Amino acid sequence: MELIFQKILNRDVIKQQVVDFLKYFDANKRNILTKRCIYIHGPTGAGKTKFIMDILKELLYDVINYDACDTRTKDIIDNISTYHSSDSNVISLFTKKKTKIAIVMDDIECMNNGDKGGINTLIKLIRPKKTKRQKLEGTTHIPVICIGNNYVDKKVKELMKCCTVIELKAPTTIQVKQLLQHLIPGKPEYSVYVDRDLKKIMQLYTIVQNNKINQQYLPYLFEPKPINEDSKQITKRIINNPMKLKDHSIMNDTDRTIVSLLWHENIIDLFEKMNIQDVIPLYVSILDLICFSDYIDRITFQKQIWMFNEMSSILKTFYTNYLFQQQNTHKISDIRFTKVLTKYSTEYNNIGFIQRICKELNMDKKDMFSYIQQLRKIDNINIIMQQIDHTDITLLDIQRIFRFMDKNS
Repeated sequence: MELIFQKILNRDVIKQQVVDFLKYFDANKRNILTKRCIYIHGPTGAGKTKFIMDILKELLYDVINYDACDTRTKDIIDNISTYHSSDSNVISLFTKKKTKIAIVMDDIECMNNGDKGGINTLIKLIRPKKTKRQKLEGTTHIPVICIGNNYVDKKVKELMKCCTVIELKAPTTIQVKQLLQHLIPGKPEYSVYVDRDLKKIMQLYTIVQNNKINQQYLPYLFEPKPINEDSKQITKRIINNPMKLKDHSIMNDTDRTIVSLLWHENIIDLFEKMNIQDVIPLYVSILDLICFSDYIDRITFQKQIWMFNEMSSILKTFYTNYLFQQQNTHKISDIRFTKVLTKYSTEYNNIGFIQRICKELNMDKKDMFSYIQQLRKIDNINIIMQQIDHTDITLLDIQRIFRFMDKNS
């Protein structure tokens, strides 16, 4: 079966790119200017993980696999540096046959949600060391392969700059039909259900093999996957159209908070076109729901109870939109986007920042502020940076702590 997939999908060129990278890395891993990571991206169901795992298996690599189910914090990522881990399997040395190790970071786009600091540490580990400060950072002699979808945020863009980037495209419609012809002969109509998704093709093949196929259930088993849209496009769709509860999946987890803010900001423009007698009771009801949802968000944030996110988003965006659509007859052409950082999130960020500086300097909060106050008396910023050169504190961190002290003194 694997030979059928390889022949039809014709990914030999991409496979050779990965093999060449691994060979080059193995020969030049002690050179600090060598790139240490491949970033392979593509749509869901393109077969990225299986593709990489098959290559590593063929090259006799042992794989350390991290995905969205694993914790990938700063401390965990630090363990893959040269100071904490070997570049070969120690057990294999007993057989006098050295087995190389590769690290696969799957679902990399999920890493910035809960694993705060982990993605920054990963970037520092894998990037080529060009500046004097970068040469003091840790590195790794193990090749890292990051796998992600086509959703790219700010941190993932930073990561991609340090990597060899490879795109793995979804199979074409013709390739899907050819695969189904080999796996499930005589059923070309099934291509409608799999949506160019290799996972769905294999699921469908398993169902057919077990003789549990029922034509009427296929549309429900294989619903089309949602398209990752920009937050402004999602907001525009929600405002201009009544949305069903099942359409909640169009929003990524990372977009739900910002979509609710954009929705609230832009419906005000439509309120101006509506009857004031109808708008006031409607807006009171909407504000009541938004305030209640924001209170839930605050508790969620404090207690880290992330399963409440879904409920909060449905109340704040979908139920309020349901009330709004019952009276709205107007359409919006453009979405206004005013970036706002709330007081609560600013306080949270500042607390985390101060704790990190204290940890870097190995001081408590009071001693840290006293030490920074002494540094401020030095006029030359280069001398200040020399004083803290043994830490991971950057010039931007110093400028930020100065601003914090000015604001709170």
